[in-house]
Amino acid sequence: MASPKPYILDVPSQFLDWVTNRVNTARVIPDLSHPAGKEWEYGIPTSVVEPLVEHWKTKYDWRSVENSINATFKMFTVDLEEDGEIISIHFVHHRSERPDAIPLIFAHGWPGNFTEVQHILKLTAPENPKDQAFHIVAPSIPGFTLSSSPSRPGFGIKKIASVYHKLMHKLGYETFVGQGGDWGSLILRSVALQYPNSLVGLHINFPVTLPPKPLHDPITLFWLATRWFTPDEKKRLSRMQWFLKAETGYSRIQGSKPQTVSYALLDSPIGMLAWIRDKMELATEETFTWEPDTIITWTMLYLLSNSAGHARIYKEGNSDEDGTTGLLGSKISKDVALGVSSFPKDVAYAPKWWAQSTMADNIVTWREHDKGGHFPSVECPDVLMSDVQEWVRAIRETASPSKWEALLKAGK
Repeated sequence: MASPKPYILDVPSQFLDWVTNRVNTARVIPDLSHPAGKEWEYGIPTSVVEPLVEHWKTKYDWRSVENSINATFKMFTVDLEEDGEIISIHFVHHRSERPDAIPLIFAHGWPGNFTEVQHILKLTAPENPKDQAFHIVAPSIPGFTLSSSPSRPGFGIKKIASVYHKLMHKLGYETFVGQGGDWGSLILRSVALQYPNSLVGLHINFPVTLPPKPLHDPITLFWLATRWFTPDEKKRLSRMQWFLKAETGYSRIQGSKPQTVSYALLDSPIGMLAWIRDKMELATEETFTWEPDTIITWTMLYLLSNSAGHARIYKEGNSDEDGTTGLLGSKISKDVALGVSSFPKDVAYAPKWWAQSTMADNIVTWREHDKGGHFPSVECPDVLMSDVQEWVRAIRETASPSKWEALLKAGK
């Protein structure tokens, strides 16, 4: 296989002309008149879409954004073989100058993208010299944004995890740690299950799991059946149940007919913007403000994919062979040190005592915060980075000397 090649984002002018034409001629349909506090009940309001469209028409400058992305991120692509085909993986790779740095893979989900790693790149050179430094790798999921798309059905979580594992080894990182949320957390959990000798530690901010099997842990199952929860646990679980009941229409559409919905999304910049912006709203703190340039840039990156991959992952996630049910029903072994950060405005949750029964045998840190949502690397990066540092300290203190030495050696 070929070596990684530097990547510079340079969108063809013809594509930008197409986007400009679509935006300038977009029809923004009128909304209903909703009672106060119910504006989002039928979907993203016209009052939110119209200012974004106007901003895109009059103020947004893709070439300026493109230059900023190229200046901020050291990007590469590499061809990797998986399941008989070649996937061109796009990834960010920032190496630390610290001699004690260890490799970390940062895995995004949907509707996020590789730019979520921007603030986390500070971990290559922490201000506190006592904090751990990292070499950071942030891949784009196959079929998402700038990574190529698989050409056949069945390219699910296990295969994506295999690609990530191959990527880290291609970069010389035989052992490494990982951090992820949303689909990224599930992909890295699959890495932990398939390659526990490579992934020394995993930190996630999307703690979700299945109930224990009756014969495996009847006590925990009894607690769940009798709803033995603290008030805060009840609140977080109720939010997850609300989201599953009221806000997962997008995943059901993408999980059943990903190609059909993608014709509309990839042919309509405003349609893609509305689809993405809707999910950004309800998974963040009310006080958090999404900047128009950020929303439009995330939309642009998905338009550039020219692929239904962002939707197809939901279809693959429903499969019997490589779906989320099998993944969530498998417990991560003690060989992988798990750290968890839970944020109240996220849409997945399990209490620690439940996770200890079904998620992982070796949970070394667990933090439940009172603020933050689904995109902590964007919303509250300092909190997330602090949790990552605590988790790595726990790994250093509890892992065998040989494992820690292997991490340090991998980072050389």
